[in-house]
Amino acid sequence: MTRVAEVGSHPAREGQQGTSLLEALIALLLMGLTLLGFGLMQMESLQANNESYARTEARILLISMAERIQANPYGVDDYAGLDTESAGNPGNCPCSVAELAARDVAVWADRLEDSGLNAPVGAIASSGSDLLTLTLGWSGAAPLGQNADSMDADAQALSETLQIRVVP
Repeated sequence: MTRVAEVGSHPAREGQQGTSLLEALIALLLMGLTLLGFGLMQMESLQANNESYARTEARILLISMAERIQANPYGVDDYAGLDTESAGNPGNCPCSVAELAARDVAVWADRLEDSGLNAPVGAIASSGSDLLTLTLGWSGAAPLGQNADSMDADAQALSETLQIRVVP
């Protein structure tokens, strides 16, 4: 004989069916934390991409300056000690090899200013009779999670260096 439940009555259950509100809230919390983690991971990835792009741009600017120096091989000694902070306006050529070196650094300073780098500074140092070291420094983004008011103080100092040998 089979028992049929009457409408409106609740038969005794052997196991629970469906989900409770508490289980749904816990699942929603876990899903929210997972999405938050994905968002933070995406922000870290974007920051790494931006730094990689800045390093690539800095490398291109260093190579551009190295090519200018190699095009003026008799003025190698005139490039030593020059930097973009003290560079003047690029003058007109034809000019002497020393004036061409100063002009090259001034053009480099203009290109650095037009680049996407934050506060770039280029410098050239002599590492021997025909060896020059080109250094380009700039401010990177502050590490993730820093206070927006102190972003400039927390910015990372980044740099790229290139050594070239120029033989006249």
